[in-house]
Amino acid sequence: MKKLMFVVLAVCLAASLAYAAPVKMTGTIIDNACASGHAKDIATFIKTHPKSCALMPACVESGYSIYSNGKLTMFNAAGKSNKKIVEFLKMKDSKLTVDVTVDQVGDKLDLLSIKNSK
Repeated sequence: MKKLMFVVLAVCLAASLAYAAPVKMTGTIIDNACASGHAKDIATFIKTHPKSCALMPACVESGYSIYSNGKLTMFNAAGKSNKKIVEFLKMKDSKLTVDVTVDQVGDKLDLLSIKNSK
């Protein structure tokens, strides 16, 4: 009986780790090229970083991160997150300060939705 309970608990734990609920975040989108170049002063730098820079070819190619609650977290380069971010940023009224819904996959984020922060 104890072995059965242990197996059931282990399966439940594994299932809960495999399925993480979406997380909502508010933060500032920054391309990874600029983020790496300003790692020491990122909190100050993002205040002056323009959307036009984030859309430059080299910046688009580098992928994106979000700076939220004093922490920089990268979007998953293997997924479609970066493409969604580029499409969003190309919209006329889009801003770099956003509300996102994401799935956390290890130390990276998969973007589910993005909109301007209010």
